[in-house]
Amino acid sequence: MPTLSTGLVIAGAYADKLRRTLFAQLRNDVKEGKVSNQEVARAAAEMNQLLFHILVEDLKMEKGDAVRVRVDYSVEDGTIKWNLSTLTVEAFKRMNDDEVQNIVKKRVEEFSK
Repeated sequence: MPTLSTGLVIAGAYADKLRRTLFAQLRNDVKEGKVSNQEVARAAAEMNQLLFHILVEDLKMEKGDAVRVRVDYSVEDGTIKWNLSTLTVEAFKRMNDDEVQNIVKKRVEEFSK
């Protein structure tokens, strides 16, 4: 069973990355006629809809936060079927730049003493 993995991507771009990755993984199957471009687009949209609910509505991720999505799928009779029991989402929240810089300055000053 193939696995779709977006890699680490900002939350504002996860949908495009997932769609492009799925098309890339299935390019040979599309050429061989095992699955249509429309089915790949449909499956990507279906997964992106689920991820939108998870990332935006439930986790309150912002566009600058980072995510990594992995999920197994199969192609059966020209249809892409997601194995949702394998869906994993890693979420990384962006920190305030001023807060990070203040901590860096503090540690540099302590280290320099």
